[in-house]
Amino acid sequence: MRTIRRHRLLLAGAATIASAIALTSCSSDGSDAPSEDGAISGDILFYDTSGGQVWEELDATLFGDFTEDTGVTVTDDYNEAATKFFAAAEAGQVPWSLAFLPTVNDAEKAADEGFLAKIDTSIVPVDKLVEGTYSDYGIEVGTFGMVLTWDDEAYPDEKPSEMADLWDTEKFPGKRCFFNNPQYGWTLEAALLADGVAPDELYPLDVDRALGKLDEIKDDITWWTSGAQSIESFENGSCDIGILWANRAFVASSENGFPASITWNQAGYSNSVWSIPADAPNAAAAQELLANVIENTDGQIAFASKVPTPIPASVIGLEPSSFPEGVQQFLPIGDNVTNSIKQDVGYYSENIDEVLDQFNRWLGE
Repeated sequence: MRTIRRHRLLLAGAATIASAIALTSCSSDGSDAPSEDGAISGDILFYDTSGGQVWEELDATLFGDFTEDTGVTVTDDYNEAATKFFAAAEAGQVPWSLAFLPTVNDAEKAADEGFLAKIDTSIVPVDKLVEGTYSDYGIEVGTFGMVLTWDDEAYPDEKPSEMADLWDTEKFPGKRCFFNNPQYGWTLEAALLADGVAPDELYPLDVDRALGKLDEIKDDITWWTSGAQSIESFENGSCDIGILWANRAFVASSENGFPASITWNQAGYSNSVWSIPADAPNAAAAQELLANVIENTDGQIAFASKVPTPIPASVIGLEPSSFPEGVQQFLPIGDNVTNSIKQDVGYYSENIDEVLDQFNRWLGE
């Protein structure tokens, strides 16, 4: 049962009419301010850097539920990266009331530059979120997991359990799949972990050491360049073991029937952030949407059962066992991520050009 604060969210008849008007016109100050009785109205334009299935399932679950409860619609505006958001914010021309910023680092930068509004904790119950998954300026969403994955039928007896197994070609024979972009592939981190580096000592990355470790299996690596290709590489037999995005491994298992298994041990993960822009045209509704999403347990389960990147990132009391059995192992929450490692996005933000240059030169050798 969804738990929603209906005393503040349900619209009176007059507010419903105002909502319809707001969809086709602007108020005198260009905003959709709440009415005197606190009801919200209008539309939330959503700056969306994910799109595709993520948007479709949000629209069908969490956002659809919010619209049903309040009458406020959510309109998608897909953008490939945060670039357009920063440009509009710098120009003081932000049309969005909620922004999906792809990394925590993007959100921190936006907050530092005064581009984000504070979360109103009198409305948004951040105390229901796991500590460390929210800030004054946003809530973390859509955990992006990079996990050790294998064809379960290729290894019927002993199963892989750590990144070092990627380097054990005798116990686990076959080609290895890695993403050819180290920032989003956990490639360098996996090499360092396999070489004995402790998780809390990964950053700053010793790129030379990581590439030296990768040299040991370079001839056994099949490089994938897109999420779709990562699945195809397993399904067509190009590799039997490797590092995949957890949600792609879920697709291979649930939709394609491929016997993909994963472990979150030594996996990497990173989060995106939902934030409300400073001077958002409908900030009041956006605050209510965040509250609605946090309280909507049924909607969270429905969304993550289709896209196993939970929104919000981690709600207190919501464990993998709360979800359908088929999705449980792919969820980056609770006990699943006890031995996983949060990627240092700040490191990559400062060093990405140098890391990519060094990595690409090694690839070409």
